[in-house]
Amino acid sequence: MQQVGGATEIGQRVPQAPSLDPNATLFSALDSPVSAEADIPFAPGQTLPRRRRAERKAAFGRRLGLALFMGLSSALAFSLLTDGGRQTRAVATFLPDMEQVLSWMGLRIEQVALSGQRFTADADVFAALDLATSGSLVTFDAAEARARIESLPWVSSATINRIYPGSLEVRISERQPSALWINDGREFLVDGSGRVLSGLKAGTNVKLPRLSGDGAPEQAQALLELIVRFPRIAERFEMAERVSGRRWTLHLKDGIVVHLGADREAVAFAALSSPEELGKLLEAKHVIVDLRTRGRITVRAAPQSASAIPTQS
Repeated sequence: MQQVGGATEIGQRVPQAPSLDPNATLFSALDSPVSAEADIPFAPGQTLPRRRRAERKAAFGRRLGLALFMGLSSALAFSLLTDGGRQTRAVATFLPDMEQVLSWMGLRIEQVALSGQRFTADADVFAALDLATSGSLVTFDAAEARARIESLPWVSSATINRIYPGSLEVRISERQPSALWINDGREFLVDGSGRVLSGLKAGTNVKLPRLSGDGAPEQAQALLELIVRFPRIAERFEMAERVSGRRWTLHLKDGIVVHLGADREAVAFAALSSPEELGKLLEAKHVIVDLRTRGRITVRAAPQSASAIPTQS
């Protein structure tokens, strides 16, 4: 099977961390969202020269005529051998199956053009297509194949087009990473829906907001979009930690730790961004600000490594 388009050799593509603008801010992806299609170059399969297309059409016509002739001849022979169909079992083993007939007609899938994939391995896409099960355009189930491709971690959507007599065109739109999730000592890229896209090798530098804690990826998008509205917090942000699946603790620069109450993040951010006394705490160093209890604020000194210490509920 031949593969054309922007794809590399099967099995050679390895997902890597996306390259980011070194001058971008931590939340620049949230400030100006870019669609997956705009970020991914599209390189469709090459257009065949007019003469070659004409030759392929002529060859297809000859194969189609031959297949029709063979089909009519087989039908006549079938009728004679089976006494009008009344003794089919005796000769059933001599008849070709449907896939073989479609192959004779030139409808076997001989070429697949992939485009749009950057971090999805070509081998994974071909495995999802499952061409070994159905090798012809007629019996190929595009809907099921598309669903399998869209279940791959990086894939947002996919379209599959049949190009007769024997080609498929697969266009992929990939997801955009929005945060870096730290879990069990490993780092993972996640998108805005909380979907885990891929793991990162140790030491990989990716400029994205960092998250930690169980359930953090699924709940982080609303928090990150809220932080963008408060520049004083956004420019000091280092990590958001999900605690007990119900609230957040922010780790800011200079060892500032802020315990937020459940569903009270906006109120806390507004207070911390004000010129009042609470807002001045952002200028301090190595302090823990506890805003978990409504109407009460607790401030205490923190060890210099507090921003890296996991918190409890």
